Amino acid sequence: MRKIKKQVVLITTLIFIFCGFSFGQGTRYTGSYTPSGAITWNGISNKEISGLSFTNIGRTNIELWECSNITIKNCKFSKSAFKAISVENSKGLIIEDCVFDSIDGIYAQGYGNNPFNGGTCSGIKILHNYFKNTIGNNKKNHSVQFMGVNGGGRNQINNNSFEQIHGQSNVDDMVSLYASYGVLGDSIEVNNNWLRGGDYSTGSGIMTGDNGGSYAVVRGNIICNIVATGIGNAGGNNIKIENNICYQDVALAEKSSSGIFITNFTSTTTDCSSNTIRNNRVYYAQPNGSFLNYENGANCGSIAGWNTNITDPTLNASILPANIAKAKGVVTETDPTSSSVNYKIFPNPVFGQSIIITSENPGNEKISIYNLNGQTVVEKSINTNRTEINTSNLVTGIYVITISKDNAILEVRKIRV
Repeated sequence: MRKIKKQVVLITTLIFIFCGFSFGQGTRYTGSYTPSGAITWNGISNKEISGLSFTNIGRTNIELWECSNITIKNCKFSKSAFKAISVENSKGLIIEDCVFDSIDGIYAQGYGNNPFNGGTCSGIKILHNYFKNTIGNNKKNHSVQFMGVNGGGRNQINNNSFEQIHGQSNVDDMVSLYASYGVLGDSIEVNNNWLRGGDYSTGSGIMTGDNGGSYAVVRGNIICNIVATGIGNAGGNNIKIENNICYQDVALAEKSSSGIFITNFTSTTTDCSSNTIRNNRVYYAQPNGSFLNYENGANCGSIAGWNTNITDPTLNASILPANIAKAKGVVTETDPTSSSVNYKIFPNPVFGQSIIITSENPGNEKISIYNLNGQTVVEKSINTNRTEINTSNLVTGIYVITISKDNAILEVRKIRV
């Protein structure tokens, strides 16, 4: 019987790890950015902001008021104590493949007395972004906060990575669902995110049900050494916390905090019933060397699945890779060095057996081709005006080409074979 139990635990562990690593957390963008000033839109629809950088801006970088169907992608926000993106009473917003470095994060809020969009934010999707060192003008900064983001449009915070380097952030909750209400069949999703690092000021990794809330799913997240509580439900109903992994090393534990907890902090005003916490794996050390893996405040009624949660002493910091900035399979972004050489790469897409690289003044540059697993599949020197590379052995797919000289990247291109 013990052998069978061990096999089940091992299989379950592998499933969790595979689920967490297979989605590809972090930004997928590998291109460059164009500097921009702050942007404020009011009542704008069907627009896109892409490929911009916002640095050292003394106000909120992007503000959206009563907007709809806006996409913000492939942008970088850095070095500001103000919010990167503030969204109020808007719908149909996508924020994807962006970098947030040393800045306050994303704030999405609905005002109940505003008739636009029914007084809510809805259809908010935050996907494949990288958040590093969330800071701000006070101690209540968040990497992502939903406040009054309510049912409709499949609200999502999925496949992002969050990293707080000790002593360089003053984040509260990295992900906060504050008074945000999904609906039956359309829960707010916080799925498949990676969170690592924190400080004594950190509130939690993922907090739901804060001042109420309902119908949220927190699934498949991996949380490592964030100092504070891993995942919490502070007073919401119909919230599912399932299939997550939380680990805290005793050497990094600065304060007593639990891996996963449920407690209704606003018991006189909010409903904290019909919740599920199941199939999680936790090993959460305290400063004194003890462990507080799961904590039930006993004021939210019966918790479905509570006995299915596992305390797993085999967990360690290797549950996350060293680099969590980029989605798996994306070559790390490199800013090309300016070059006077004009390179042409053709055909693209590649339909034959080879590609041609031409250049006016070749100088023994090196061309490297990478697959989307980051593996080098071709390397060759450019010594003539016309270089031919055999691609017959490459499987169908997307590849990244870099042209470099003396360890400096001169060109970055993508080709389809």
